Amino acid sequence: MILQVGQKRTLVLRLLMVVGITATALTIAYVGMPNLLRSRIAANEASAVGSMRAINTALASYSEQRPGGGYPQKLVDLAPYVDSTLSKGQKSGYKFRYVPAGPDLDGAVKGYRVEAVPVAAQTGVRRFSSNESGEIRFQASLSQPEQLLEVGSPPQPREHANAPRMMRKASLNLIVSEPFAVGEKIRALAFRLGGNVESVRSEDEGPGAVQTSVVVRVPVDRLDEARREVRALGERVKNEQDDARDVSAQHVDLESQLRNYRAEEAQYLDIMRRSGTIKDTLAVSERLADVRGRIERTQGQLDLLTHQTEMALLEVCLRTEIMAQVVDVRWHPAAEVKSAFWSAADDLSAYANFVIAVFFRLPVFALWTVTLLTSFFGVWRLLRWTWRKLVPSPSPAT
Repeated sequence: MILQVGQKRTLVLRLLMVVGITATALTIAYVGMPNLLRSRIAANEASAVGSMRAINTALASYSEQRPGGGYPQKLVDLAPYVDSTLSKGQKSGYKFRYVPAGPDLDGAVKGYRVEAVPVAAQTGVRRFSSNESGEIRFQASLSQPEQLLEVGSPPQPREHANAPRMMRKASLNLIVSEPFAVGEKIRALAFRLGGNVESVRSEDEGPGAVQTSVVVRVPVDRLDEARREVRALGERVKNEQDDARDVSAQHVDLESQLRNYRAEEAQYLDIMRRSGTIKDTLAVSERLADVRGRIERTQGQLDLLTHQTEMALLEVCLRTEIMAQVVDVRWHPAAEVKSAFWSAADDLSAYANFVIAVFFRLPVFALWTVTLLTSFFGVWRLLRWTWRKLVPSPSPAT
């Protein structure tokens, strides 16, 4: 009886513990979920505002790079200027709708309207809109009028935006008498023109055969001057090449991404200042660390691309005349001997494979020979018997 009473008390205590833990969990969820939901909604709205800025920047760049100006007909046409997710019209819980204005007499679209609408009530509350003026407006609910969020003219690209960003590279192959001395002169020339030396490599190929390779970078507007002075240092120009690659779209895309990430960072900082709980602060800090990492990576890519477009690459190969003649010789006896040896080895291996195959197939050949001879003998006997039956033998003469 005493044991039963103890068991009942233990059972009651366990039930009370379960009820208490469940109540505590429900209380934490009831208190914490609204804060988490508000933080997520605020982050989505901040991302939507940053996306609106990115779209305005992309539309301005698109218009600047068209001869007659004008904006595109569809949002997907901005794919080279914004990230692929945004160009499809949906990102971070918001749908983006692009409405171009009617074309003018020349067929160019001179106006537009962009709207950002939350996908669901849990992903956002406010609606956002913008147009070619660069102003971003918001609407707290459908029953309220639009209000101005921020004022700004359409984002203008850098000065001389119509001039494409080109990555230039030139190469020269010179015949000189003293490659080492000419290489030092090219190094001094690069520093004098405001450039730098990337690499210098020299090879001694034997008596009188010397080759030196010099790679330098000079300001792109002084590349032609550098090439003329380097050409004058050689006795003869063996070959020369000049390449250029347009990276304007890549540069505009990186600038647009960087603006978008910085706007997103500013929104997260504002949310962190307004957050009241440790949980919300930790959630925003994680988002903030991620966006700062993206900013640093994008800024590094942009700085590298800018440096490559502002500083042209000049590659110079210096050779002596003897070296040039040796290079033009086409007879290589060692290579010919090696090739002949491996060809003979291949032929010998083919012969050995054939002998092995014939040896192991001899029983099969013997069976086929016996089968063919037996068949031939049987057919010959059948034909002979048929001939005797059909054609009587002649009687002997009396």
